[in-house]
Amino acid sequence: MSQLEQQPDGLSYLFADAQSKHNLALLMVQALAGEPPLYDEALYRIFFIEENEVKLTLDGASFLIEPGQLLTLSPGEKVIFEQGSEVRSLAFHHDFFCIKVKPSEVFCDGVVFNRVLGEPIVTLPVHEWPSTVTRFEELDILIRSDSVFVKERIASGLRSLLLQAADCKFSGSQQETSLTLRDERTSDLVLRFQELLEENYLDRKELQFFCDELSVTPEKLNRSLKENLGQTALQAINERIALEARVELRSGRKSIKEVAIDLGFDDPLYFSRFFKKQFGVAPSHYFSDPQHHEE
Repeated sequence: MSQLEQQPDGLSYLFADAQSKHNLALLMVQALAGEPPLYDEALYRIFFIEENEVKLTLDGASFLIEPGQLLTLSPGEKVIFEQGSEVRSLAFHHDFFCIKVKPSEVFCDGVVFNRVLGEPIVTLPVHEWPSTVTRFEELDILIRSDSVFVKERIASGLRSLLLQAADCKFSGSQQETSLTLRDERTSDLVLRFQELLEENYLDRKELQFFCDELSVTPEKLNRSLKENLGQTALQAINERIALEARVELRSGRKSIKEVAIDLGFDDPLYFSRFFKKQFGVAPSHYFSDPQHHEE
Protein backbone atom coordinates (compact mmCIF):
# COMPACT_ATOMS: atom_id res chain seq x y z
CA MET A 1 0.00 0.00 0.00
CA SER A 2 1.28 3.45 -0.78
CA GLN A 3 2.50 5.78 1.94
CA LEU A 4 1.04 9.29 2.11
CA GLU A 5 2.56 12.44 3.50
CA GLN A 6 0.81 15.78 3.74
CA GLN A 7 2.59 19.11 3.99
CA PRO A 8 1.30 22.34 5.56
CA ASP A 9 1.67 24.16 2.24
CA GLY A 10 -1.20 22.15 0.77
CA LEU A 11 1.01 19.80 -1.21
CA SER A 12 0.11 16.13 -0.81
CA TYR A 13 2.29 13.21 -1.85
CA LEU A 14 1.50 9.67 -2.97
CA PHE A 15 4.64 7.61 -2.42
CA ALA A 16 5.73 4.38 -4.02
CA ASP A 17 5.58 1.19 -1.98
CA ALA A 18 8.63 -0.43 -0.45
CA GLN A 19 9.27 -2.56 -3.54
CA SER A 20 9.59 0.45 -5.83
CA LYS A 21 12.87 0.83 -7.71
CA HIS A 22 13.05 4.56 -6.98
CA ASN A 23 12.62 6.86 -3.98
CA LEU A 24 10.67 9.61 -5.72
CA ALA A 25 7.03 10.28 -4.96
CA LEU A 26 4.78 8.75 -7.57
CA LEU A 27 2.43 11.72 -7.62
CA MET A 28 2.39 15.14 -5.96
CA VAL A 29 -0.51 17.58 -6.17
CA GLN A 30 -0.54 21.23 -5.11
CA ALA A 31 -4.26 21.71 -4.58
CA LEU A 32 -4.13 25.38 -3.58
CA ALA A 33 -2.65 28.12 -5.74
CA GLY A 34 0.64 29.37 -4.37
CA GLU A 35 4.41 29.39 -4.77
CA PRO A 36 5.33 26.50 -7.10
CA PRO A 37 7.08 23.64 -5.26
CA LEU A 38 10.62 22.61 -6.12
CA TYR A 39 9.73 19.36 -7.84
CA ASP A 40 12.45 16.89 -8.72
CA GLU A 41 13.46 17.28 -12.37
CA ALA A 42 13.06 13.53 -12.88
CA LEU A 43 9.26 14.03 -12.76
CA TYR A 44 6.72 15.16 -15.32
CA ARG A 45 5.32 18.51 -14.14
CA ILE A 46 2.16 20.46 -14.97
CA PHE A 47 1.59 24.03 -13.77
CA PHE A 48 -1.74 25.86 -14.14
CA ILE A 49 -1.90 29.65 -13.95
CA GLU A 50 -5.25 30.89 -12.62
CA GLU A 51 -5.01 34.66 -12.22
CA ASN A 52 -1.87 36.76 -12.66
CA GLU A 53 0.65 36.16 -15.45
CA VAL A 54 3.80 34.32 -14.41
CA LYS A 55 7.37 34.92 -15.58
CA LEU A 56 9.81 32.04 -15.67
CA THR A 57 13.00 30.75 -17.24
CA LEU A 58 12.90 27.35 -18.94
CA ASP A 59 16.25 25.83 -19.94
CA GLY A 60 17.68 29.35 -20.15
CA ALA A 61 14.84 30.84 -22.24
CA SER A 62 12.38 33.38 -20.82
CA PHE A 63 8.64 32.68 -20.92
CA LEU A 64 5.55 34.60 -19.88
CA ILE A 65 2.64 32.32 -18.94
CA GLU A 66 -0.80 33.91 -18.89
CA PRO A 67 -3.94 33.04 -16.90
CA GLY A 68 -5.66 29.96 -18.29
CA GLN A 69 -2.46 28.38 -19.57
CA LEU A 70 -0.79 25.11 -18.61
CA LEU A 71 2.99 24.70 -18.57
CA THR A 72 3.88 21.06 -19.25
CA LEU A 73 7.44 19.91 -18.53
CA SER A 74 9.19 16.61 -19.21
CA PRO A 75 11.89 15.09 -16.98
CA GLY A 76 15.19 16.91 -17.30
CA GLU A 77 13.74 20.31 -18.19
CA LYS A 78 14.89 23.01 -15.77
CA VAL A 79 12.43 25.73 -14.75
CA ILE A 80 12.91 28.76 -12.51
CA PHE A 81 9.84 30.80 -11.54
CA GLU A 82 10.01 34.48 -10.72
CA GLN A 83 9.70 35.04 -6.99
CA GLY A 84 6.11 35.52 -5.88
CA SER A 85 4.59 33.46 -8.69
CA GLU A 86 1.32 31.68 -7.87
CA VAL A 87 0.27 28.49 -9.62
CA ARG A 88 -1.49 25.19 -9.08
CA SER A 89 0.63 22.22 -10.00
CA LEU A 90 1.16 18.51 -9.98
CA ALA A 91 4.06 16.19 -10.73
CA PHE A 92 4.18 12.48 -11.40
CA HIS A 93 6.76 9.80 -11.98
CA HIS A 94 6.92 7.76 -15.17
CA ASP A 95 6.21 4.60 -13.17
CA PHE A 96 2.91 5.98 -11.92
CA PHE A 97 1.40 7.06 -15.19
CA CYS A 98 2.97 6.61 -18.58
CA ILE A 99 1.18 4.71 -21.30
CA LYS A 100 2.72 4.49 -24.74
CA VAL A 101 -0.06 5.09 -27.23
CA LYS A 102 -0.32 6.29 -30.80
CA PRO A 103 1.01 9.85 -31.35
CA SER A 104 -2.44 11.30 -31.98
CA GLU A 105 -3.36 10.57 -28.38
CA VAL A 106 -1.46 11.53 -25.24
CA PHE A 107 0.58 10.42 -22.24
CA CYS A 108 4.10 11.32 -21.37
CA ASP A 109 6.26 11.78 -24.44
CA GLY A 110 3.18 11.87 -26.65
CA VAL A 111 1.11 14.95 -27.35
CA VAL A 112 1.14 16.98 -24.13
CA PHE A 113 4.86 16.86 -23.36
CA ASN A 114 6.15 16.58 -26.93
CA ARG A 115 8.29 19.58 -27.91
CA VAL A 116 8.12 18.50 -31.57
CA LEU A 117 4.51 19.68 -31.46
CA GLY A 118 5.45 23.18 -30.27
CA GLU A 119 6.12 25.06 -27.04
CA PRO A 120 5.29 23.41 -23.67
CA ILE A 121 2.35 25.77 -23.17
CA VAL A 122 -1.30 24.81 -23.54
CA THR A 123 -3.95 27.53 -23.67
CA LEU A 124 -7.30 26.47 -22.21
CA PRO A 125 -10.55 28.17 -23.23
CA VAL A 126 -12.04 30.34 -20.48
CA HIS A 127 -15.05 28.08 -19.95
CA GLU A 128 -12.71 25.16 -19.07
CA TRP A 129 -10.76 26.99 -16.34
CA PRO A 130 -13.17 26.02 -13.52
CA SER A 131 -13.13 22.33 -14.48
CA THR A 132 -9.32 22.40 -14.56
CA VAL A 133 -9.19 23.77 -11.03
CA THR A 134 -11.68 21.09 -9.99
CA ARG A 135 -9.45 18.36 -11.43
CA PHE A 136 -6.50 19.53 -9.34
CA GLU A 137 -8.69 19.63 -6.23
CA GLU A 138 -10.18 16.20 -6.90
CA LEU A 139 -6.76 14.64 -7.35
CA ASP A 140 -5.65 16.08 -4.02
CA ILE A 141 -8.77 14.71 -2.31
CA LEU A 142 -8.24 11.27 -3.85
CA ILE A 143 -4.63 11.11 -2.68
CA ARG A 144 -5.80 11.73 0.88
CA SER A 145 -8.56 9.12 0.69
CA ASP A 146 -8.35 5.50 1.77
CA SER A 147 -10.26 4.13 -1.20
CA VAL A 148 -9.45 0.57 -2.24
CA PHE A 149 -9.19 1.73 -5.84
CA VAL A 150 -7.44 5.01 -5.12
CA LYS A 151 -4.60 4.57 -7.61
CA GLU A 152 -6.99 3.61 -10.42
CA ARG A 153 -9.20 6.62 -9.65
CA ILE A 154 -6.22 8.96 -9.53
CA ALA A 155 -4.93 7.60 -12.85
CA SER A 156 -8.34 8.23 -14.36
CA GLY A 157 -8.36 11.82 -13.08
CA LEU A 158 -4.86 12.48 -14.36
CA ARG A 159 -5.79 10.95 -17.70
CA SER A 160 -8.75 13.36 -17.96
CA LEU A 161 -6.47 16.32 -17.32
CA LEU A 162 -3.95 15.17 -19.94
CA LEU A 163 -6.67 14.50 -22.50
CA GLN A 164 -8.04 17.99 -21.90
CA ALA A 165 -4.57 19.46 -22.46
CA ALA A 166 -4.02 17.35 -25.59
CA ASP A 167 -7.37 18.38 -27.03
CA CYS A 168 -6.62 22.07 -26.47
CA LYS A 169 -3.10 21.74 -27.85
CA PHE A 170 -4.52 20.50 -31.14
CA SER A 171 -7.34 23.04 -31.27
CA GLY A 172 -7.33 26.25 -33.26
CA SER A 173 -7.07 28.29 -30.10
CA GLN A 174 -3.43 27.28 -29.80
CA GLN A 175 -2.62 29.29 -32.91
CA GLU A 176 -3.64 32.48 -31.11
CA THR A 177 -0.71 32.18 -28.70
CA SER A 178 1.86 32.63 -31.45
CA LEU A 179 3.10 36.00 -32.58
CA THR A 180 3.91 34.54 -35.97
CA LEU A 181 1.31 34.93 -38.70
CA ARG A 182 0.88 31.60 -40.42
CA ASP A 183 -0.92 31.07 -43.66
CA GLU A 184 -2.86 27.88 -44.29
CA ARG A 185 -0.33 26.46 -46.73
CA THR A 186 2.56 26.76 -44.29
CA SER A 187 0.59 25.28 -41.40
CA ASP A 188 -0.51 22.37 -43.57
CA LEU A 189 3.07 21.67 -44.61
CA VAL A 190 4.26 21.59 -41.02
CA LEU A 191 1.37 19.33 -40.01
CA ARG A 192 2.13 16.91 -42.87
CA PHE A 193 5.81 16.90 -41.91
CA GLN A 194 4.93 16.04 -38.31
CA GLU A 195 2.66 13.20 -39.40
CA LEU A 196 5.33 11.88 -41.78
CA LEU A 197 7.95 12.14 -39.04
CA GLU A 198 5.84 10.14 -36.58
CA GLU A 199 5.38 7.40 -39.16
CA ASN A 200 9.02 7.15 -40.28
CA TYR A 201 11.45 8.47 -37.67
CA LEU A 202 12.68 4.98 -36.73
CA ASP A 203 13.59 4.04 -40.29
CA ARG A 204 14.14 7.26 -42.27
CA LYS A 205 16.25 10.03 -40.80
CA GLU A 206 17.59 11.74 -43.92
CA LEU A 207 16.21 15.17 -44.80
CA GLN A 208 15.84 14.40 -48.50
CA PHE A 209 13.35 11.61 -47.82
CA PHE A 210 10.96 14.04 -46.12
CA CYS A 211 11.43 16.64 -48.84
CA ASP A 212 10.67 14.10 -51.57
CA GLU A 213 7.57 12.83 -49.79
CA LEU A 214 6.29 16.38 -49.23
CA SER A 215 7.32 17.61 -52.69
CA VAL A 216 9.23 20.60 -51.32
CA THR A 217 12.82 21.79 -51.32
CA PRO A 218 14.93 21.55 -48.15
CA GLU A 219 14.98 25.34 -48.03
CA LYS A 220 11.21 25.64 -48.07
CA LEU A 221 10.71 22.91 -45.47
CA ASN A 222 13.30 24.39 -43.12
CA ARG A 223 11.85 27.87 -43.55
CA SER A 224 8.33 26.68 -42.71
CA LEU A 225 9.47 24.72 -39.67
CA LYS A 226 11.54 27.65 -38.45
CA GLU A 227 8.54 29.97 -38.69
CA ASN A 228 6.21 27.54 -36.93
CA LEU A 229 8.35 25.52 -34.53
CA GLY A 230 11.57 27.50 -34.28
CA GLN A 231 13.70 24.59 -35.50
CA THR A 232 14.96 23.03 -38.71
CA ALA A 233 13.80 19.70 -40.10
CA LEU A 234 16.97 17.96 -38.93
CA GLN A 235 16.52 19.38 -35.42
CA ALA A 236 12.92 18.13 -35.36
CA ILE A 237 14.00 14.67 -36.56
CA ASN A 238 16.74 14.44 -33.95
CA GLU A 239 14.42 15.65 -31.21
CA ARG A 240 11.82 13.01 -32.06
CA ILE A 241 14.45 10.25 -31.97
CA ALA A 242 15.74 11.55 -28.63
CA LEU A 243 12.21 11.60 -27.19
CA GLU A 244 11.77 7.94 -28.15
CA ALA A 245 15.11 7.13 -26.57
CA ARG A 246 14.03 8.81 -23.37
CA VAL A 247 10.79 6.81 -23.25
CA GLU A 248 12.58 3.50 -23.81
CA LEU A 249 15.36 4.16 -21.31
CA ARG A 250 13.04 5.44 -18.61
CA SER A 251 10.93 2.29 -18.88
CA GLY A 252 13.90 0.31 -17.56
CA ARG A 253 13.31 -2.57 -19.97
CA LYS A 254 16.43 -2.00 -22.09
CA SER A 255 20.03 -0.96 -21.61
CA ILE A 256 21.53 2.06 -23.36
CA LYS A 257 23.18 -0.25 -25.89
CA GLU A 258 19.89 -1.98 -26.71
CA VAL A 259 18.04 1.31 -27.14
CA ALA A 260 20.83 2.68 -29.33
CA ILE A 261 20.64 -0.32 -31.65
CA ASP A 262 16.84 -0.17 -31.84
CA LEU A 263 17.03 3.49 -32.88
CA GLY A 264 19.59 2.83 -35.62
CA PHE A 265 22.82 3.78 -33.82
CA ASP A 266 25.62 1.30 -34.46
CA ASP A 267 27.90 2.91 -31.88
CA PRO A 268 26.50 3.29 -28.30
CA LEU A 269 29.11 5.98 -27.59
CA TYR A 270 27.87 8.04 -30.52
CA PHE A 271 24.31 7.54 -29.27
CA SER A 272 25.35 8.79 -25.82
CA ARG A 273 26.89 11.93 -27.36
CA PHE A 274 23.76 12.44 -29.45
CA PHE A 275 21.55 12.08 -26.37
CA LYS A 276 23.68 14.46 -24.32
CA LYS A 277 23.49 17.07 -27.07
CA GLN A 278 19.69 16.86 -26.98
CA PHE A 279 19.13 16.85 -23.20
CA GLY A 280 22.37 18.21 -21.75
CA VAL A 281 23.28 15.04 -19.85
CA ALA A 282 24.44 11.55 -20.80
CA PRO A 283 21.81 8.78 -20.69
CA SER A 284 23.75 7.00 -17.93
CA HIS A 285 23.18 9.98 -15.62
CA TYR A 286 19.73 11.02 -16.75
CA PHE A 287 17.65 8.21 -15.27
CA SER A 288 16.99 7.00 -11.73
CA ASP A 289 17.61 3.28 -12.26
CA PRO A 290 21.36 2.89 -13.01
CA GLN A 291 21.30 -0.89 -13.29
CA HIS A 292 19.79 -0.52 -16.77
CA HIS A 293 22.18 2.14 -17.99
CA GLU A 294 25.28 0.33 -19.00
CA GLU A 295 27.05 2.06 -21.85
